[in-house]
Amino acid sequence: MILQSSREENLMKWKPLFGVLLGLLMVGLSYTSALSSYDSKQAPSLPPYKEKPIPTPPGIESGLVVKTFTGPSSTVQAKSFLNQYWDKLTLRLNLNEFQNATFVGIALRPLPSGAYAPLYYFADDSSEHLDIHALNDLFTSEVTKFADRPLSAEGALDYEPPREWKAIGRIRTITTSQEIKTERGDKVTVYNKLGADFWVTEARMGYYYYVYLTHEAKVPRKEDFPLNFRVAVKEVRERATILNPSPEQAYLGVGSFKPEGSGSSSEPTITWGLNIGIDSKGLPSAMAGFSESYTKGLVFKWYTDDIDANRDIQFEFYDLKKKGFLRSSSPAWGKIFVAHPVLVPFVKKGTPFHMVDMKLRAEADFIYEEDKAYCVGFGCTVFHHREKTSAPPIEFTVEMYPWFIYQP
Repeated sequence: MILQSSREENLMKWKPLFGVLLGLLMVGLSYTSALSSYDSKQAPSLPPYKEKPIPTPPGIESGLVVKTFTGPSSTVQAKSFLNQYWDKLTLRLNLNEFQNATFVGIALRPLPSGAYAPLYYFADDSSEHLDIHALNDLFTSEVTKFADRPLSAEGALDYEPPREWKAIGRIRTITTSQEIKTERGDKVTVYNKLGADFWVTEARMGYYYYVYLTHEAKVPRKEDFPLNFRVAVKEVRERATILNPSPEQAYLGVGSFKPEGSGSSSEPTITWGLNIGIDSKGLPSAMAGFSESYTKGLVFKWYTDDIDANRDIQFEFYDLKKKGFLRSSSPAWGKIFVAHPVLVPFVKKGTPFHMVDMKLRAEADFIYEEDKAYCVGFGCTVFHHREKTSAPPIEFTVEMYPWFIYQP
């Protein structure tokens, strides 16, 4: 195929990537325009938020600030609330990029430095769970996990000495969806989901950030398929772009490394890409695979594209399928695919606020098949009609800061 040839030709042209750190990827479960300008760190001018404080959920540390907002004006209310904390947030989003949200949950965890590490939780009409009580329960569960997670973990990158990595925030879970209507009138929904966790550590020349993505392409289980219909994940892609103005001040990576160009799996869970050797029990490492790690015969291929060395990298997982009889193959019908890329942006000391400005994007393509009968005279033939579809891409920008945001 032309696409496959292009990939193979690109691999022959690998050039060293100064500073791209890709991790591994894991089976598990897995942003739309610019933030506030690079020079401006103030939140949008909004009227003060007047709602009475919501009590901290039972079982969660009392120092945590927890708020939920519902309805079409959720993001407007959330922005107004965050105004009073804006200069102290270690992870900042432009909530204008999430205007479709009908549920926004925010938890602010106080840090020893006086800053706050935020948890952002979003849901809208694309989400699987639309009931407000169910969303509130899911958010409370995320808050509990967020509060229980240690604020720091020791870990070493490659040959560098061990350092203390400090948590700076979490995003859960941005979702888009696509509805498929069968010939019989049944409706089937596929989902594109993205979340992320963030840490930071100080080095001699600057700061390393650790960005762990959770990208899930979800389809219904085979037992939930309508009659004569099936759907599978076809391909997923994740892209990270550094937006800091100076490529000399902020870039992706540790030292002079390049990722493996491509590969394929013979098992449903694999280790892939360049392993920098993140030696830590507190930081998750990355992998990729299907929802059922014990299922044999589910395979895929992967490819990394250095769109702009050090500043723009894309991960691709494609040809997701199930091995068939005598070399034949078919899509992995009814199997969820999850990718966990890891990125390590670096920012030099002297950069304003030690901030990394990064855009994240996640895409998911699907393939579905429906049995259709074609009858002529007294005989009928059943055709397996295939189509492709995609859930809307997720794209947003995030600003990352160390605990001591204003430290020179």
